[in-house]
Amino acid sequence: MHKSLFCTLLFIYCSSAFAQNKEKDSLFLSIKDGRAMVIHEVKKDENLYSIAQIYSVPALVLSQNNDVPFYEKLEPKRKLLIPMGNYNYQKAKPQNPNTKSLYYKIQNGDSYAQLSSALNMPEEQLKMLNNGLDFKTNVGWPLLSGWILYQSFVDPVAGNMINSVPSVELAPVPKPAKTDTVQGPPSELELIYDYQTTNETYLDSLSGMVVFFKPQTTVNNKLLYAFSNDLARGRVVKIINPSNQKFIFAKVIGPLPATKQYMNAKIGVDGRARAELETREVKLWCDFKFKY
Repeated sequence: MHKSLFCTLLFIYCSSAFAQNKEKDSLFLSIKDGRAMVIHEVKKDENLYSIAQIYSVPALVLSQNNDVPFYEKLEPKRKLLIPMGNYNYQKAKPQNPNTKSLYYKIQNGDSYAQLSSALNMPEEQLKMLNNGLDFKTNVGWPLLSGWILYQSFVDPVAGNMINSVPSVELAPVPKPAKTDTVQGPPSELELIYDYQTTNETYLDSLSGMVVFFKPQTTVNNKLLYAFSNDLARGRVVKIINPSNQKFIFAKVIGPLPATKQYMNAKIGVDGRARAELETREVKLWCDFKFKY
């Protein structure tokens, strides 16, 4: 009798201590339709893109799992399901500091087999993470279930529009530099590209000459713009340097100017793209991926 009372008090104490110590660096999971997900409560000024970046989940995946259109305004306190996959879920303790521990509160009738299936984690690995914790005698106890990539603060994506047409003057030759084009959370243009191509499921492609132009200072310095006679205004194209596989995303804002500079060119691109493509050329043969 005394032993039972002691265990009960210990459980209450440990649960309280856990809640206080883990609240800031951990998240709790819910099981929805046999899949483990995190529930996110929308905060003021958050949108689909900013929430996707917080959890390193593709915006398209977030949209599909919550049946939310890309540009729908999200009201504060709305609940969104955050899916987990190779893009954000870690089964072993990561070195990346931008992570949060994931816990699942054990319910009556739960089992390691059930949870390992929802997490897509081997049952034995889940047991090792929790030292073989017994489900039947620890209902309500938090079970370590892995880690999720988590950015503590991300500015909401702004819908910035171009204010003027770039000039056709050639840009000065930039110093080649390595960039983080393929690292970190996706950019605004990459998110639009993923949406337009359904995460590169429906793709068109071609190859041709790129001509780089110098943009005016009024152009949004976070985005790259392009001219094209083949693509409609608003389309985002992925431009790949075939010599090193470096790539950028650029948004089409209109047709190619009728000048000799663009003769035989497929696309005219913001000159800042040269640094990211690691080229010193003012014209470059590239591969293009997009959706007509």
